[in-house]
Amino acid sequence: MSTRAPDWMDRIDAERRALARDLHDDLGQILSALRLSAHALSGALVDDPRETLADDVVVLADAALARVRAVSHGLHPPLLASQGLAAALQGLADGIPLGEVEVRFEAESDLPRPTHAVEIAAYRIAQEALTNALRHAQARSVRIELRAERDALQLQIIDNGHGHDLDAASGFGRTAMRERAALASIDFAESASADGTRITLRLPLAGRDAD
Repeated sequence: MSTRAPDWMDRIDAERRALARDLHDDLGQILSALRLSAHALSGALVDDPRETLADDVVVLADAALARVRAVSHGLHPPLLASQGLAAALQGLADGIPLGEVEVRFEAESDLPRPTHAVEIAAYRIAQEALTNALRHAQARSVRIELRAERDALQLQIIDNGHGHDLDAASGFGRTAMRERAALASIDFAESASADGTRITLRLPLAGRDAD
């Protein structure tokens, strides 16, 4: 079975890349310029009561710039293309603010890389699973594991939230995960209980994207 994504998925990923680039390059540059201007203004207002206001603008610009970068990387993580799935998943885990929930990523070293279609599908599924765990299951702990398994990689996302009813109608997020997995020839399994939810993916290594 081909691991090439259909045209509509290619278009969505292209739109994500374009939006991420616009956020990072355009809005990011504007915020950086605002920060520099506020910092210069703060320096010019030494011993002036208004210096505090300029300092506040610097702090707010820093926070806005960090948020824009986080959203941009979430839309299209640069690590996925440059360093592979493991690095991108580590970045996904590191992107959760400290204190909100414990998100831990574990991976074996020197793992082979699947095709791009498999990597992007696996990353999007992990994103959605993490969102579901935090937003809907109120999980306090999530573990993401990537392991070698003969001619495949095994990716698991395990949370300790309140597991949902697998027999109930699937929402958009769960449906999208299964569709992405099927389109990329990824075996998808999901189990849930009162102790949490476990999603297991088997990522194929053999073969290449079809023309």
